[in-house]
Amino acid sequence: FHLSMHKLPCFARFSLNFLQGAGQVDGEILETLWASFNKISPTACSMSQYHQQEILDDHMQDSNWKKLVGL
Repeated sequence: FHLSMHKLPCFARFSLNFLQGAGQVDGEILETLWASFNKISPTACSMSQYHQQEILDDHMQDSNWKKLVGL
């Protein structure tokens, strides 16, 4: 949500920070996940669709495992 970078009068009127029960989500998290795919994407381009899916799934599972164990 770009309100924090907007005009100051808009912030006080429309900010979700002042609405009870409202929350905020970091919408950039998906971009940080996809950034790691940049390392393998050139190789994956030459693969079949099935092989691409397997490689990307393996890469994401490895990333999730490393986050789970704290690496």
